[in-house]
Amino acid sequence: MPAAVRAQLDELDPHFAEHFHLQSRMRSGSGPHSLTERERGFASMSIDVHYQTLEETFDAHIGRALRGGAGVEDVRAVLRFNAQFGVTRAWQAWKALNGYLARERP
Repeated sequence: MPAAVRAQLDELDPHFAEHFHLQSRMRSGSGPHSLTERERGFASMSIDVHYQTLEETFDAHIGRALRGGAGVEDVRAVLRFNAQFGVTRAWQAWKALNGYLARERP
């Protein structure tokens, strides 16, 4: 989990932050039948697009995909794929992704 996300959660509420950290660790998965970091980033991005959680969590999930070996074009392909399930949701996600890429320059 990115340090900025961890710090923000700790500032919101210590009990919630601990629950969030526990959930994150439980879902991290490892072993031959779990998703790779790249795949988890893609799946999480798709959920963000659907629920329109396009701020800190979306940024964290983009970062997860990129750390897992995805390229910028792979991340963009996730949004293109998701557009078939909601073009206006994907439109908002494009704005968030472009903002992330302008700030982070992977």
